[in-house]
Amino acid sequence: MKLRILLCAATAILVPSVCWSSEEYDPLLYPDMAQEEAVPLSEPIPYNESQTLALPKVMSDEDLNFENMDFDSLDAETSEEVKEEVPQTPLPQTSEAESQPTQVPAATPPKVDKNKTLTDNLEAKPSSVEGDIVSVPKVDGTWLSKIKEPLLSDNSASSEPQTMPSNKEQGKVNLSSLMEKSRKTVKRSNASVFDISGAMLRMSFAQIDETLTRRGFRRTMQKMDIPNFIRWRNEDKCRASGVVGYERLENCVIQMAKKDGYQFVERASYSKFKTREEIEVRFTSTFTNNKAYRISYKSEAATNISGNSQKQIYLRNIKVYDFWKKINQKYGTPDNKDDVIWGLGGNKPYLQAGTGRLVLEDPMLRELDYTRMSREDQKFMNTDLYSF
Repeated sequence: MKLRILLCAATAILVPSVCWSSEEYDPLLYPDMAQEEAVPLSEPIPYNESQTLALPKVMSDEDLNFENMDFDSLDAETSEEVKEEVPQTPLPQTSEAESQPTQVPAATPPKVDKNKTLTDNLEAKPSSVEGDIVSVPKVDGTWLSKIKEPLLSDNSASSEPQTMPSNKEQGKVNLSSLMEKSRKTVKRSNASVFDISGAMLRMSFAQIDETLTRRGFRRTMQKMDIPNFIRWRNEDKCRASGVVGYERLENCVIQMAKKDGYQFVERASYSKFKTREEIEVRFTSTFTNNKAYRISYKSEAATNISGNSQKQIYLRNIKVYDFWKKINQKYGTPDNKDDVIWGLGGNKPYLQAGTGRLVLEDPMLRELDYTRMSREDQKFMNTDLYSF
């Protein structure tokens, strides 16, 4: 009884769903729509039994066996087809000698001498090994042949042929040529740009005083001066005005020179008491704007140790060595090593050094100051009266 009920329920569920799924597309239920959607054919397609497709043939093991196939016949057939399609062009004919390949002898590696350098081995001539000449690349005119050029002497540029020096002589030739070259070379330093503790030539008194004070020096002395011909001229004017007495006359001369702008700072001294250093600066007159033309430096650090004991000699030598080391670091090698002078020579600025002392001077500026003062004196004395 239960089985029947289950079958009835299953049929009730399945049957309506099948009908509903095919209801839209079934032409039996909707004949009108089927006629509208049907495409009419112009001519009926005749049915021919010979036009039916044959079933695919299943390949057997014999068909897959290629051992018994004649491949030569297949190649011949394909070659004949290609010959008919592509025209053959005649190839250039070569002689038998050219057709034979040339046999290149195997190059034997060159022998390398371990006692020689790389350039010597490359520059060595090719040696014969078992009758075959070893091919070594030529190095003439390349960088290999120019490696040893600095080792030659300066006379190598001459037209006369010279032989290559041996390995033992190359070092001697190089050393001697360098020494000779260093002697002949003339090196000149421009001493006008040198300074001593910041003080330079052609500085004014205000610039020198400010620079040395900033370096820790104190001005200990300052001397004012007047050119001699100006002094003598003012003395005559003061006496003519009725001034009597040495002190009054001197005061009158100074006041007149200061009023006319002829008094200047002739010399100034500075000291640094902690290190026992002294600097003296000399200046030109107002005719050349009162500029520094000579700066002298003196240090007692290298000379204040007296005595001949080992300790004193050792300390003195250390201070002397330190002095010259700093001189070399600041100014470089002197141009004149005998007199220890830097400069361009002639009447130009120079610097001369000694143990514990330095002198930086510009003689040209001093001569220019003398020349201008002499011209001013000639104008006052009327020396152009002579007409012989």
